[in-house]
Amino acid sequence: MKRNIFIFALVIITFSSCLKDEGNYDYTPLKNVTISGLDNSYRFILQVPQTLKPVIKTDIAEDNMTYCWRIGADTLTKTRDFNYTFTHVPATANPLTLDIYDKTTNVRYTKAMTLNVVSPFYTGWLILANNNGQGELNFQSYETDSTLYQNIYEEVNKEKLTGTPIMVKQINYQDGLSGAYADRVTVVCKDGKSPDLDGTSLLKYKYIEDDFKTENKPSLIDVTAEYYSNDRALNVVTTDGKLYGKAVGSMSPPEDGYFQYPFQSDGLDYRVAPYLVRPLYNSYYYALDELNHRFVYYTSNSLSSKVSHLQWDITNSIKTASHDTIPGVAAWMGGILYDDDVYTVTNNNGEYRLYRFSVIWDGTATLLACVKLPEGVVSKDSHFALHPTSPYLFVSNGNKLQAINLENLTNINSAINDLATYEGDITDIQFAYDANKQVKELGIAIQTSADKSSLLIINSQLTSHGAIIKHFDGIKGKVVSICRKIM
Repeated sequence: MKRNIFIFALVIITFSSCLKDEGNYDYTPLKNVTISGLDNSYRFILQVPQTLKPVIKTDIAEDNMTYCWRIGADTLTKTRDFNYTFTHVPATANPLTLDIYDKTTNVRYTKAMTLNVVSPFYTGWLILANNNGQGELNFQSYETDSTLYQNIYEEVNKEKLTGTPIMVKQINYQDGLSGAYADRVTVVCKDGKSPDLDGTSLLKYKYIEDDFKTENKPSLIDVTAEYYSNDRALNVVTTDGKLYGKAVGSMSPPEDGYFQYPFQSDGLDYRVAPYLVRPLYNSYYYALDELNHRFVYYTSNSLSSKVSHLQWDITNSIKTASHDTIPGVAAWMGGILYDDDVYTVTNNNGEYRLYRFSVIWDGTATLLACVKLPEGVVSKDSHFALHPTSPYLFVSNGNKLQAINLENLTNINSAINDLATYEGDITDIQFAYDANKQVKELGIAIQTSADKSSLLIINSQLTSHGAIIKHFDGIKGKVVSICRKIM
């Protein structure tokens, strides 16, 4: 009992001591800091330098302050003003935050801003040019008030393209596990390195040539994967006319495999022209074997694909042309949604012929037409583009644009429609079409002077006679390839 009374008394004494403690503590009051001159939200464009200048009013000495601009835990810069260029779209939705630290008290003052970073390379036109022997990739953006990004590959990747620029293509793949689509851009450079780029930032993943498991890296001249999400395969043609394929894994992008061996031959060997066509409702790719003067086909869903002689339906094919001997070399080859047929223009010592054949699900082909094109319609520098939903083949010859009516090939002279003459030679044509994303654009590149080119978007209706809808100037050099980027 005495012990309990003693403990109670001790508690009372201790409590009384606390109440009487007047203390001598040195509390440091918070400084006054106000941050103004900044918006509550920002929308920034990739590759465009951004500058923010906050107005900071405080009684903290400047030498005692430090700054940090961050997104989440990722520090962007440690300067008072925000001077930064985004090269990637941030992976998180965290705000852009300015932290001001008082070094004397280690107190942080913060301003947070909602941030949206978008790529100028989502939609627009990829433009590959040869500028005095140097390949340059440009982008005519539809995202940023029609800004033309000149030589954007070098600006983003801090290196130049090597070799001879041949073509630029957008390639999409689909993740086999999640079903998500990813966007890639490939630039083919003959006798150089062909970079594979992220479609959002245009940053390089790798060089396509480095995916070859061979001692001597072949030189590319064509790459195709128009139906990549369905085929799950990437095809390339090398300068010696050999075909290589790469089938991706079920959960990875294209870099999970290698080009190991060229496709096999059926015993005759082959040297295909750099045009690979796969009709939409067919599982085969078609090409012209210029070594054996024949059309060939192959599947692209495995590395053991075989390049074989095309199987013809002789009974229903036309009898006025040979099925097995196709003289000359390929000037162009393509296919369209309109009829799902395959079209080829060949050049045999200056004589140009247009072939058309249909194919069925098992690859069997029927030769529907073979006509000699009138002189002056096609030249060695001509470019071609099929209308996706109408029976017309657009053909350039110098600065002249024409359209061939593919339903009137029996009377070829009357099938030629002269559309327009432009202020420079046409150096490439593409008809971009995506029904789901409402894209339907006919683009042509023209060379307006020895060192300048332009991109024209024209009305694709024949009655418009090539009327120009949009006109983009100031492209350096000669354009060798254009590609409408669709997201």
